[in-house]
Amino acid sequence: MRKGAKHLCMAGLGVMLAAGMLAGCSENEKTETAGSAAEGSTEQGQQSSGDKIELTVWVRASSKENSQKVTFDEFNESQDMIHVNVESYAETYPEVLKLAFNSGDTPDIFSTVGIDLKSCAEAGLVSPLDPFLTDEYKSQFMSSAFSVFNYDDQVYAIPDMTRYIRLFYNKDLFRQAGLNPETPPSSLEEMYDMAKKITEAGNGEFYGFGLPIKSSSTWERYVDDISVLSGLTGPCGFDYTTGKFDFAKEKPIIEYFGKMYKDGVLMPGSESIDIEMLRANFVAGKVGMYFDGNWMINGYNNEIEGGKDADWETALVPIFEGQKRAKDYLMLDSGIAISEKCQNKEAAFEAIQFYLHNYYTAPAKRNPDVVLPSCSLIPADNEAVNSQPQVQALKGMKGIMEGEDQLSAFPVIPSTLLTLEGDDRNSVYPLLVIQGDSMDIDAEMQKLSDTYNAALEKAVSQGTLKESDIKPDGFDYYTR
Repeated sequence: MRKGAKHLCMAGLGVMLAAGMLAGCSENEKTETAGSAAEGSTEQGQQSSGDKIELTVWVRASSKENSQKVTFDEFNESQDMIHVNVESYAETYPEVLKLAFNSGDTPDIFSTVGIDLKSCAEAGLVSPLDPFLTDEYKSQFMSSAFSVFNYDDQVYAIPDMTRYIRLFYNKDLFRQAGLNPETPPSSLEEMYDMAKKITEAGNGEFYGFGLPIKSSSTWERYVDDISVLSGLTGPCGFDYTTGKFDFAKEKPIIEYFGKMYKDGVLMPGSESIDIEMLRANFVAGKVGMYFDGNWMINGYNNEIEGGKDADWETALVPIFEGQKRAKDYLMLDSGIAISEKCQNKEAAFEAIQFYLHNYYTAPAKRNPDVVLPSCSLIPADNEAVNSQPQVQALKGMKGIMEGEDQLSAFPVIPSTLLTLEGDDRNSVYPLLVIQGDSMDIDAEMQKLSDTYNAALEKAVSQGTLKESDIKPDGFDYYTR
């Protein structure tokens, strides 16, 4: 087992975003650089040190005292039979883990962020967790927890955090525009009207809505979330009721944001603004509303300068008037898994159990001045943490807790498993929003659908996706 001499950096809780897929998880793949992934490495880890079982965990995190390490440190202190060593890597994490898989020198436990776990499971590199997943244990979790990393009816990882989208709005800008700060928009039409009033009240000083067109994640946060909530499509224009991509169904949403852009309701320069720039402008009182993830409750309350001082709140993402509201989009792309080469899988799962129950409470114990909400997939843990007065008092908790019982994940997201031969939607959607009036939107969306469906057919023929993945029996956006 290698112990990396280089510990790279990442921001703490709430920024564990997927960094792309790890392709080619094959035991036969060779690389000359595999040995350099952890300079000065030493063999260790899967043997006992004295009476203790030594385990190594790799995570994607940038600070040495990240939430994962703090949690496993608490585990180490809670008993004297197992010791977990945490190694942290930042942007290079997917590449470093891939090198480890290729060389056969893998950690015992690892985060799934940024890797194609399905390919790794098919290559026999990841251990199924089913021997440890009793019905009693599984009953503690949200129903989606054991469907996301489930391949051929075996579970290979357990998600460690919930990710979902909410409307963030500045209550002070609502007041300045003559709007009730306690009444966020309940429909997209109402959101447009409110955004326009805020922009007019701002007179060039602040604006009604923020759309970070430069960020590729924008279309997942804005378009996908509205589409899923409206029962139109799943993520990235995929319709599970037909088993095909149908980007045309997202046309009204694209036209909606295109109108915001054309009418000057968006913050100027949206085409060059990324999500971090938008967040900075939001806390600075320059943007009235925008969409962001539940993890930003921690970001604004504990990490981003000015977040505690700004007067803001969260609410459910609105949909078009008259549209029936479907189940909310729960994004589960971060999980924890055990390597097939781990020689102490039972001990590894014991460590994982502790981690999943304490990931949101351990950092708060380490630093009592930091109050963290829980975003666990274990409802009882969320209730225990989020019902505390100090957590309830955090800005943004109102909208974060509303609708928690309507969250549901998609077991398979086909777009993440395709190799496209043509433009993807992250290249096309920005142009449709910015230049929609001068483009044939119908033609562009049909071209997108054709590109994705061609790749989908190839993925099915190659066995990357199964028919049951793309068209589940009895699928319904409202009851899934």
